[in-house]
Amino acid sequence: MKSLAHIEENIFNLRKVDRVIGFYLYDKFNESIARINAILVDSGTYHCYYLIINLGGFLQVQGRTVVLPIEICEVEDLGKVKTEWRKESMLEAPSPTDINKTTMIEEELIRDYYGLPPQRPSFFKNQNK
Repeated sequence: MKSLAHIEENIFNLRKVDRVIGFYLYDKFNESIARINAILVDSGTYHCYYLIINLGGFLQVQGRTVVLPIEICEVEDLGKVKTEWRKESMLEAPSPTDINKTTMIEEELIRDYYGLPPQRPSFFKNQNK
């Protein structure tokens, strides 16, 4: 399995559906959770696997970095991504020690917390650009 690359800008290598950096994440009650700060993508294909948000920060205080599997999120329209998970539940999710070097064990813990299979979904090479 290829390593993950940390992307902080909507670069041209990303599929259009994966260009969500700067969008806002909402829960099932349409309440704003956080702004999407970055994504983790396959380093070879640039398919997005995880969204990165920051919860609980205020002004200069750093909040908690949370990694969300893309499978639990859905892009609704320009600037809006929705999830069934509540902000309070996300605060309890495991987080990687270093977001730029997420290990397979950390990734499996994150996926397990959200009730997903331990392996990332596989994508076809020429899928939706």
